[in-house]
Amino acid sequence: MKYLFSSLLLIISFSLSSQNDCDCSRNVEILNKTVQNLPVTRNTSDLSAYNIALSAADNYSYTGNYPEYDCFQQMSNLLVTLNDRHNMMYSEVGFDVEQSDTVYHEFPKFDGDLDSLKAKLDEIPLNEVQGIYSRDGFSIGVYASEQNLIVVNLSGGKKVWQQGEIIGRFLKYGNGRYLAAIGQFHDKKLVNFPLEINNGHISKLQLSKSNASQNRSRVEDSETYQYLKSGDITYLRIGSFSGYNPVLKNAETFYKSLEEKPVTKDLILDLRENGGGGDRNSDILYKYLRKSYKNANLYVLVNGTTVSNAEQFALRLKKFKNVTLLGSKTSGTIAYELGKTYDFPCYNFKGFFTFKGDKKYLEYESVGVQPDINLDNSEDWIQQTKKCIAKSN
Repeated sequence: MKYLFSSLLLIISFSLSSQNDCDCSRNVEILNKTVQNLPVTRNTSDLSAYNIALSAADNYSYTGNYPEYDCFQQMSNLLVTLNDRHNMMYSEVGFDVEQSDTVYHEFPKFDGDLDSLKAKLDEIPLNEVQGIYSRDGFSIGVYASEQNLIVVNLSGGKKVWQQGEIIGRFLKYGNGRYLAAIGQFHDKKLVNFPLEINNGHISKLQLSKSNASQNRSRVEDSETYQYLKSGDITYLRIGSFSGYNPVLKNAETFYKSLEEKPVTKDLILDLRENGGGGDRNSDILYKYLRKSYKNANLYVLVNGTTVSNAEQFALRLKKFKNVTLLGSKTSGTIAYELGKTYDFPCYNFKGFFTFKGDKKYLEYESVGVQPDINLDNSEDWIQQTKKCIAKSN
Protein backbone atom coordinates (compact mmCIF):
# COMPACT_ATOMS: atom_id res chain seq x y z
CA MET A 1 0.00 0.00 0.00
CA LYS A 2 2.91 2.34 0.84
CA TYR A 3 4.45 1.83 -2.59
CA LEU A 4 1.06 2.22 -4.31
CA PHE A 5 0.49 5.53 -2.52
CA SER A 6 3.95 6.74 -3.52
CA SER A 7 3.30 5.76 -7.13
CA LEU A 8 0.00 7.64 -7.15
CA LEU A 9 1.69 10.75 -5.80
CA LEU A 10 4.32 10.47 -8.53
CA ILE A 11 1.65 10.16 -11.25
CA ILE A 12 -0.31 13.15 -9.92
CA SER A 13 2.88 15.19 -9.58
CA PHE A 14 3.92 14.33 -13.14
CA SER A 15 0.43 15.19 -14.47
CA LEU A 16 0.40 18.59 -12.77
CA SER A 17 3.95 19.27 -13.94
CA SER A 18 2.99 18.38 -17.52
CA GLN A 19 0.06 20.79 -17.40
CA ASN A 20 2.20 23.57 -15.93
CA ASP A 21 4.75 23.14 -18.73
CA CYS A 22 2.08 23.28 -21.38
CA ASP A 23 2.31 25.43 -24.47
CA CYS A 24 -0.99 26.32 -26.15
CA SER A 25 0.63 26.02 -29.56
CA ARG A 26 0.43 22.23 -29.12
CA ASN A 27 -3.35 22.48 -28.64
CA VAL A 28 -3.71 24.86 -31.60
CA GLU A 29 -1.73 22.49 -33.82
CA ILE A 30 -3.97 19.54 -32.93
CA LEU A 31 -7.09 21.66 -33.38
CA ASN A 32 -5.96 22.82 -36.81
CA LYS A 33 -5.25 19.26 -37.95
CA THR A 34 -8.70 18.25 -36.71
CA VAL A 35 -10.41 21.16 -38.48
CA GLN A 36 -8.78 20.27 -41.80
CA ASN A 37 -10.64 16.94 -41.72
CA LEU A 38 -14.03 18.27 -40.67
CA PRO A 39 -16.97 18.17 -43.11
CA VAL A 40 -17.54 21.92 -42.67
CA THR A 41 -14.07 22.57 -44.09
CA ARG A 42 -14.90 20.59 -47.20
CA ASN A 43 -18.15 22.55 -47.54
CA THR A 44 -16.49 25.97 -47.17
CA SER A 45 -14.94 27.67 -50.18
CA ASP A 46 -13.55 30.66 -48.30
CA LEU A 47 -11.48 29.90 -45.19
CA SER A 48 -9.83 33.31 -44.99
CA ALA A 49 -11.47 34.16 -41.64
CA TYR A 50 -10.29 30.85 -40.22
CA ASN A 51 -6.74 31.38 -41.50
CA ILE A 52 -6.60 34.85 -39.95
CA ALA A 53 -7.73 33.41 -36.60
CA LEU A 54 -5.19 30.60 -36.93
CA SER A 55 -2.36 33.06 -37.55
CA ALA A 56 -3.45 35.09 -34.51
CA ALA A 57 -3.54 31.96 -32.32
CA ASP A 58 -0.12 30.86 -33.55
CA ASN A 59 1.41 34.27 -32.80
CA TYR A 60 -0.36 34.94 -29.51
CA SER A 61 1.85 35.22 -26.42
CA TYR A 62 0.59 32.80 -23.78
CA THR A 63 2.96 34.07 -21.11
CA GLY A 64 0.41 36.05 -19.08
CA ASN A 65 -1.16 35.14 -15.75
CA TYR A 66 -3.99 33.14 -17.30
CA PRO A 67 -2.51 30.87 -20.00
CA GLU A 68 -5.33 28.30 -19.80
CA TYR A 69 -8.02 30.95 -20.21
CA ASP A 70 -6.14 32.67 -23.03
CA CYS A 71 -5.58 29.35 -24.80
CA PHE A 72 -9.26 28.45 -24.62
CA GLN A 73 -10.27 31.84 -26.00
CA GLN A 74 -7.84 31.67 -28.93
CA MET A 75 -9.00 28.16 -29.82
CA SER A 76 -12.63 29.33 -29.60
CA ASN A 77 -11.75 32.11 -32.07
CA LEU A 78 -10.97 29.37 -34.58
CA LEU A 79 -14.23 27.50 -34.04
CA VAL A 80 -16.47 30.54 -34.44
CA THR A 81 -15.17 31.17 -37.97
CA LEU A 82 -16.59 27.81 -39.07
CA ASN A 83 -20.20 27.53 -40.17
CA ASP A 84 -20.80 24.52 -37.93
CA ARG A 85 -22.33 25.26 -34.54
CA HIS A 86 -22.02 21.69 -33.30
CA ASN A 87 -18.26 21.89 -32.80
CA MET A 88 -17.28 22.70 -29.24
CA MET A 89 -14.58 22.41 -26.61
CA TYR A 90 -14.56 22.16 -22.87
CA SER A 91 -12.23 21.63 -19.93
CA GLU A 92 -12.50 18.74 -17.52
CA VAL A 93 -11.07 20.80 -14.67
CA GLY A 94 -13.05 23.47 -12.88
CA PHE A 95 -13.29 25.37 -9.63
CA ASP A 96 -13.40 23.47 -6.36
CA VAL A 97 -15.54 25.46 -3.91
CA GLU A 98 -13.38 24.04 -1.12
CA GLN A 99 -10.38 25.53 -2.97
CA SER A 100 -8.31 22.37 -3.14
CA ASP A 101 -6.42 21.40 -6.28
CA THR A 102 -7.95 23.46 -9.07
CA VAL A 103 -6.42 24.90 -12.22
CA TYR A 104 -8.96 27.71 -12.61
CA HIS A 105 -8.98 29.46 -9.23
CA GLU A 106 -9.05 32.84 -10.91
CA PHE A 107 -10.01 34.30 -14.26
CA PRO A 108 -8.79 37.67 -15.62
CA LYS A 109 -10.14 40.75 -13.89
CA PHE A 110 -11.94 43.69 -15.48
CA ASP A 111 -9.34 46.40 -16.08
CA GLY A 112 -11.22 49.54 -15.09
CA ASP A 113 -13.71 51.01 -12.65
CA LEU A 114 -16.52 48.50 -12.13
CA ASP A 115 -19.00 51.09 -10.83
CA SER A 116 -18.50 53.20 -13.97
CA LEU A 117 -19.06 50.13 -16.13
CA LYS A 118 -22.28 49.32 -14.26
CA ALA A 119 -23.57 52.87 -14.72
CA LYS A 120 -22.76 52.81 -18.43
CA LEU A 121 -24.38 49.42 -19.02
CA ASP A 122 -27.44 50.40 -17.01
CA GLU A 123 -28.23 53.13 -19.55
CA ILE A 124 -28.16 50.85 -22.60
CA PRO A 125 -31.59 50.33 -24.25
CA LEU A 126 -33.41 47.04 -23.82
CA ASN A 127 -33.15 46.03 -27.49
CA GLU A 128 -29.33 46.18 -27.51
CA VAL A 129 -27.33 43.11 -26.52
CA GLN A 130 -25.00 45.02 -24.21
CA GLY A 131 -26.25 45.57 -20.69
CA ILE A 132 -26.74 44.00 -17.28
CA TYR A 133 -28.36 40.56 -17.02
CA SER A 134 -29.32 38.83 -13.79
CA ARG A 135 -30.84 35.73 -12.21
CA ASP A 136 -31.13 34.56 -8.60
CA GLY A 137 -28.81 37.24 -7.20
CA PHE A 138 -26.16 36.63 -9.86
CA SER A 139 -25.52 39.63 -12.11
CA ILE A 140 -23.28 39.89 -15.18
CA GLY A 141 -22.29 42.77 -17.40
CA VAL A 142 -22.08 42.24 -21.17
CA TYR A 143 -20.14 44.85 -23.13
CA ALA A 144 -18.68 45.09 -26.63
CA SER A 145 -15.00 44.66 -27.32
CA GLU A 146 -13.85 44.63 -30.93
CA GLN A 147 -16.18 42.19 -32.76
CA ASN A 148 -17.31 40.26 -29.68
CA LEU A 149 -18.89 40.63 -26.24
CA ILE A 150 -17.07 40.44 -22.90
CA VAL A 151 -18.90 38.92 -19.93
CA VAL A 152 -17.92 40.18 -16.46
CA ASN A 153 -19.23 39.20 -13.03
CA LEU A 154 -20.83 42.24 -11.38
CA SER A 155 -22.13 40.57 -8.24
CA GLY A 156 -22.98 37.20 -6.75
CA GLY A 157 -21.57 33.93 -7.98
CA LYS A 158 -22.06 31.74 -4.90
CA LYS A 159 -18.43 31.75 -3.75
CA VAL A 160 -17.20 30.62 -7.17
CA TRP A 161 -16.82 33.97 -8.94
CA GLN A 162 -15.14 37.09 -7.59
CA GLN A 163 -16.60 40.48 -8.36
CA GLY A 164 -15.01 41.91 -11.48
CA GLU A 165 -13.78 38.58 -12.85
CA ILE A 166 -14.09 38.12 -16.61
CA ILE A 167 -16.35 35.09 -17.05
CA GLY A 168 -15.54 34.86 -20.76
CA ARG A 169 -16.81 36.06 -24.12
CA PHE A 170 -19.72 35.70 -26.51
CA LEU A 171 -18.20 35.35 -29.99
CA LYS A 172 -20.33 36.48 -32.92
CA TYR A 173 -21.62 34.01 -35.47
CA GLY A 174 -23.95 36.64 -36.92
CA ASN A 175 -27.77 36.77 -37.08
CA GLY A 176 -27.92 37.47 -33.35
CA ARG A 177 -26.20 34.16 -32.64
CA TYR A 178 -23.10 33.66 -30.52
CA LEU A 179 -20.62 31.03 -29.42
CA ALA A 180 -20.19 31.25 -25.67
CA ALA A 181 -16.60 30.76 -24.53
CA ILE A 182 -17.06 31.09 -20.78
CA GLY A 183 -16.55 29.48 -17.42
CA GLN A 184 -19.63 27.64 -16.17
CA PHE A 185 -21.39 29.63 -13.49
CA HIS A 186 -21.35 26.85 -10.90
CA ASP A 187 -17.81 25.48 -11.27
CA LYS A 188 -15.79 27.65 -13.72
CA LYS A 189 -15.18 24.81 -16.15
CA LEU A 190 -14.40 26.39 -19.51
CA VAL A 191 -17.05 25.48 -22.07
CA ASN A 192 -18.34 26.33 -25.55
CA PHE A 193 -21.99 26.33 -26.56
CA PRO A 194 -24.20 28.31 -28.97
CA LEU A 195 -26.66 30.88 -27.65
CA GLU A 196 -28.76 33.84 -28.75
CA ILE A 197 -29.65 37.15 -27.12
CA ASN A 198 -33.12 38.57 -27.79
CA ASN A 199 -35.32 41.23 -26.20
CA GLY A 200 -33.24 41.48 -23.03
CA HIS A 201 -33.05 37.70 -22.48
CA ILE A 202 -30.23 35.18 -22.71
CA SER A 203 -32.55 32.18 -22.57
CA LYS A 204 -29.83 29.53 -22.61
CA LEU A 205 -28.43 30.95 -19.35
CA GLN A 206 -31.82 32.04 -17.93
CA LEU A 207 -30.50 35.60 -17.60
CA SER A 208 -32.56 38.72 -18.24
CA LYS A 209 -32.35 42.49 -18.06
CA SER A 210 -34.30 44.05 -15.20
CA ASN A 211 -36.60 45.95 -17.59
CA ALA A 212 -37.27 42.99 -19.89
CA SER A 213 -40.82 41.70 -20.05
CA GLN A 214 -41.44 38.24 -18.65
CA ASN A 215 -40.11 35.62 -21.04
CA ARG A 216 -42.93 33.13 -21.57
CA SER A 217 -41.36 31.48 -24.59
CA ARG A 218 -39.87 28.67 -22.50
CA VAL A 219 -41.47 25.36 -21.59
CA GLU A 220 -42.90 25.57 -18.10
CA ASP A 221 -43.25 21.82 -17.52
CA SER A 222 -40.07 19.80 -16.98
CA GLU A 223 -41.44 16.49 -18.32
CA THR A 224 -39.52 15.33 -21.39
CA TYR A 225 -42.54 13.59 -22.94
CA GLN A 226 -46.09 14.74 -22.30
CA TYR A 227 -49.54 14.08 -23.74
CA LEU A 228 -52.59 16.25 -23.11
CA LYS A 229 -55.98 16.39 -24.83
CA SER A 230 -58.46 19.25 -24.72
CA GLY A 231 -61.49 18.90 -26.95
CA ASP A 232 -60.31 18.55 -30.56
CA ILE A 233 -56.75 19.57 -29.73
CA THR A 234 -53.96 17.17 -28.79
CA TYR A 235 -50.78 18.54 -27.18
CA LEU A 236 -47.51 16.58 -27.42
CA ARG A 237 -44.39 17.76 -25.62
CA ILE A 238 -41.24 16.19 -27.10
CA GLY A 239 -38.23 17.40 -25.13
CA SER A 240 -35.50 15.17 -26.58
CA PHE A 241 -34.69 12.97 -29.54
CA SER A 242 -31.78 11.30 -27.79
CA GLY A 243 -30.93 7.91 -29.24
CA TYR A 244 -29.50 6.58 -25.99
CA ASN A 245 -31.09 4.99 -22.95
CA PRO A 246 -32.80 5.74 -20.67
CA VAL A 247 -34.25 8.58 -22.80
CA LEU A 248 -34.73 6.38 -25.87
CA LYS A 249 -36.50 3.70 -23.83
CA ASN A 250 -38.82 6.32 -22.33
CA ALA A 251 -39.50 7.74 -25.79
CA GLU A 252 -40.37 4.33 -27.23
CA THR A 253 -42.79 3.70 -24.37
CA PHE A 254 -44.36 7.13 -24.83
CA TYR A 255 -44.73 6.77 -28.62
CA LYS A 256 -46.29 3.32 -28.15
CA SER A 257 -48.85 4.78 -25.75
CA LEU A 258 -49.94 7.30 -28.39
CA GLU A 259 -51.32 4.53 -30.56
CA GLU A 260 -54.08 4.01 -27.98
CA LYS A 261 -54.99 7.71 -27.93
CA PRO A 262 -57.72 9.26 -30.10
CA VAL A 263 -56.60 11.19 -33.19
CA THR A 264 -57.82 14.78 -33.06
CA LYS A 265 -58.41 17.40 -35.71
CA ASP A 266 -55.58 19.62 -34.46
CA LEU A 267 -52.21 18.70 -32.96
CA ILE A 268 -49.78 20.98 -31.13
CA LEU A 269 -46.28 19.48 -31.25
CA ASP A 270 -43.97 21.26 -28.80
CA LEU A 271 -40.28 21.03 -29.80
CA ARG A 272 -39.07 23.88 -27.63
CA GLU A 273 -35.88 23.10 -25.68
CA ASN A 274 -35.45 19.87 -27.60
CA GLY A 275 -31.68 19.56 -27.76
CA GLY A 276 -31.80 17.08 -30.63
CA GLY A 277 -30.52 13.53 -30.79
CA GLY A 278 -30.92 11.16 -33.70
CA ASP A 279 -33.26 9.54 -36.19
CA ARG A 280 -33.33 6.36 -34.11
CA ASN A 281 -35.67 8.26 -31.81
CA SER A 282 -37.37 10.81 -34.06
CA ASP A 283 -38.13 8.32 -36.86
CA ILE A 284 -40.54 6.49 -34.54
CA LEU A 285 -42.50 9.67 -33.92
CA TYR A 286 -42.39 10.63 -37.59
CA LYS A 287 -43.88 7.29 -38.66
CA TYR A 288 -46.62 7.63 -36.05
CA LEU A 289 -47.52 11.16 -37.18
CA ARG A 290 -47.44 10.16 -40.85
CA LYS A 291 -49.84 7.32 -40.12
CA SER A 292 -52.20 9.13 -37.75
CA TYR A 293 -51.87 12.88 -38.31
CA LYS A 294 -50.78 13.42 -41.90
CA ASN A 295 -54.15 14.93 -42.85
CA ALA A 296 -54.69 16.78 -39.56
CA ASN A 297 -53.62 20.33 -38.74
CA LEU A 298 -50.15 20.30 -37.16
CA TYR A 299 -48.93 23.28 -35.17
CA VAL A 300 -45.24 22.89 -34.38
CA LEU A 301 -43.65 25.07 -31.68
CA VAL A 302 -39.96 25.90 -32.13
CA ASN A 303 -37.53 28.41 -30.64
CA GLY A 304 -33.82 29.11 -30.22
CA THR A 305 -33.44 26.04 -28.02
CA THR A 306 -34.84 23.73 -30.72
CA VAL A 307 -31.58 22.15 -31.83
CA SER A 308 -30.08 19.75 -34.38
CA ASN A 309 -32.29 16.71 -35.06
CA ALA A 310 -35.29 18.61 -33.68
CA GLU A 311 -34.73 21.33 -36.30
CA GLN A 312 -34.43 18.69 -39.00
CA PHE A 313 -37.63 17.07 -37.73
CA ALA A 314 -39.55 20.34 -37.97
CA LEU A 315 -38.48 20.67 -41.61
CA ARG A 316 -39.40 17.06 -42.36
CA LEU A 317 -42.93 17.74 -41.13
CA LYS A 318 -43.31 20.44 -43.79
CA LYS A 319 -43.98 17.55 -46.20
CA PHE A 320 -47.32 17.00 -44.47
CA LYS A 321 -50.48 18.60 -45.80
CA ASN A 322 -51.27 21.23 -43.13
CA VAL A 323 -48.25 22.16 -41.04
CA THR A 324 -47.59 25.53 -39.40
CA LEU A 325 -44.37 26.36 -37.55
CA LEU A 326 -44.85 28.84 -34.73
CA GLY A 327 -42.49 30.57 -32.30
CA SER A 328 -39.07 31.95 -33.12
CA LYS A 329 -36.06 30.88 -35.18
CA THR A 330 -34.46 27.59 -34.22
CA SER A 331 -30.86 27.26 -33.04
CA GLY A 332 -29.22 26.88 -36.46
CA THR A 333 -27.20 23.89 -35.20
CA ILE A 334 -28.62 21.61 -37.81
CA ALA A 335 -26.44 20.51 -40.74
CA TYR A 336 -23.86 18.31 -39.02
CA GLU A 337 -23.63 15.36 -36.67
CA LEU A 338 -21.34 15.06 -33.66
CA GLY A 339 -18.70 12.37 -33.65
CA LYS A 340 -16.02 11.42 -31.15
CA THR A 341 -14.27 13.33 -28.39
CA TYR A 342 -10.71 14.55 -28.92
CA ASP A 343 -8.15 14.99 -26.13
CA PHE A 344 -5.82 17.97 -26.38
CA PRO A 345 -2.32 17.66 -24.89
CA CYS A 346 -2.59 20.70 -22.61
CA TYR A 347 -4.85 22.07 -19.88
CA ASN A 348 -7.25 19.11 -19.76
CA PHE A 349 -9.07 20.44 -22.83
CA LYS A 350 -11.35 18.18 -24.84
CA GLY A 351 -13.05 18.76 -28.16
CA PHE A 352 -16.31 17.42 -29.50
CA PHE A 353 -16.40 17.70 -33.29
CA THR A 354 -18.63 16.67 -36.18
CA PHE A 355 -17.86 13.80 -38.52
CA LYS A 356 -20.59 14.08 -41.17
CA GLY A 357 -23.16 16.50 -42.48
CA ASP A 358 -26.22 16.77 -44.68
CA LYS A 359 -25.94 19.40 -47.42
CA LYS A 360 -29.68 19.92 -47.67
CA TYR A 361 -29.56 21.64 -44.29
CA LEU A 362 -26.55 23.89 -44.97
CA GLU A 363 -28.72 26.93 -45.74
CA TYR A 364 -30.06 26.77 -42.17
CA GLU A 365 -26.72 26.35 -40.38
CA SER A 366 -25.97 29.33 -38.07
CA VAL A 367 -29.24 30.88 -39.32
CA GLY A 368 -31.99 28.62 -38.02
CA VAL A 369 -35.39 27.62 -39.34
CA GLN A 370 -37.77 30.57 -39.56
CA PRO A 371 -41.31 29.86 -38.26
CA ASP A 372 -44.37 30.69 -40.33
CA ILE A 373 -45.82 32.67 -37.41
CA ASN A 374 -43.71 34.54 -34.86
CA LEU A 375 -45.09 34.37 -31.32
CA ASP A 376 -44.90 37.06 -28.64
CA ASN A 377 -42.47 36.12 -25.85
CA SER A 378 -44.51 38.02 -23.27
CA GLU A 379 -47.57 35.76 -23.76
CA ASP A 380 -47.95 32.05 -23.13
CA TRP A 381 -47.11 30.26 -26.39
CA ILE A 382 -49.65 27.48 -25.95
CA GLN A 383 -52.45 29.99 -25.52
CA GLN A 384 -51.26 31.96 -28.56
CA THR A 385 -51.24 28.74 -30.60
CA LYS A 386 -54.77 27.89 -29.49
CA LYS A 387 -55.87 31.34 -30.67
CA CYS A 388 -54.32 30.60 -34.08
CA ILE A 389 -56.20 27.29 -34.18
CA ALA A 390 -59.48 29.02 -33.31
CA LYS A 391 -58.97 31.54 -36.14
CA SER A 392 -58.23 28.73 -38.61
CA ASN A 393 -61.40 26.94 -37.66
